[in-house]
Amino acid sequence: MSVFSDQIDPLHYPWSPPKASGVLHGDDFLPLQLAADLPLGRSMLLDGADDSLSSCLNEALAAANAEPLDSRSPVVSIGSNSSPEVLRRKFGSSGYPVSRILPLARAQLHHIGVGHSAHVSMAGYIAAAPYPHRGRRSTVWVAWLDACQLAALDETEPNYRRIELNNEDCPLVLDNGERPETFSLFASRWGVLTDGQGRKLPFLEQSALFQLLAGSVAAEYLQDGQSVFEGPPERVAEQLAMPSVQAGAKEWFRAAGLAVQVDLGAVGLG
Repeated sequence: MSVFSDQIDPLHYPWSPPKASGVLHGDDFLPLQLAADLPLGRSMLLDGADDSLSSCLNEALAAANAEPLDSRSPVVSIGSNSSPEVLRRKFGSSGYPVSRILPLARAQLHHIGVGHSAHVSMAGYIAAAPYPHRGRRSTVWVAWLDACQLAALDETEPNYRRIELNNEDCPLVLDNGERPETFSLFASRWGVLTDGQGRKLPFLEQSALFQLLAGSVAAEYLQDGQSVFEGPPERVAEQLAMPSVQAGAKEWFRAAGLAVQVDLGAVGLG
């Protein structure tokens, strides 16, 4: 049995993304109907309990006294930032009041692959991270954040830097066909994991990733020559939650040839 609660069990990373576009509204997540050629702000937001009370997104934000869509910053959410529950937890732990109202829309991001950051997070999981990959198309979630939400999210990402991309170099296409001119994305400060031969590892469930790393050359560089990735996933996650393991992980990955730095700003150059 895991020592972690279901809410933050590292083996469940990245927890639960929405099934479709919607709006985080306090403890609720209201469905948002994106229709082809209809701007996001005019998309219908369903009330849930009574669809007859539905309104378009722009009207719903105004009625909730929330920042309008055109005052918000689109941020591509990869990994746990696509989970409404994770966003609620992050906003709730901020030291200042943060609105829990924000649109979250599904999209396709071109020329970007999703793998794993070359570090271990505090809760004992290896988080997702983007990397340039010409021709790749990844399903992502786009959060439209107000200034306070953006600041709160930045504070929770010490191992990442937020960079701005544009739609010309890196097309981002919402389910309704809309293409934001610019958007931002969190990139790992430590690079992404590879197979040791230069190929970036794809995004995997934690247990599958642990098994893959256990069989890699990284074992030579872990504690006393014994890989912390060997054994039942629950035990691996417990070991990865140890500060001493986390402190050495970045160097272990680098020394074993499993980490490579990436430059998302150069994605449009290849």
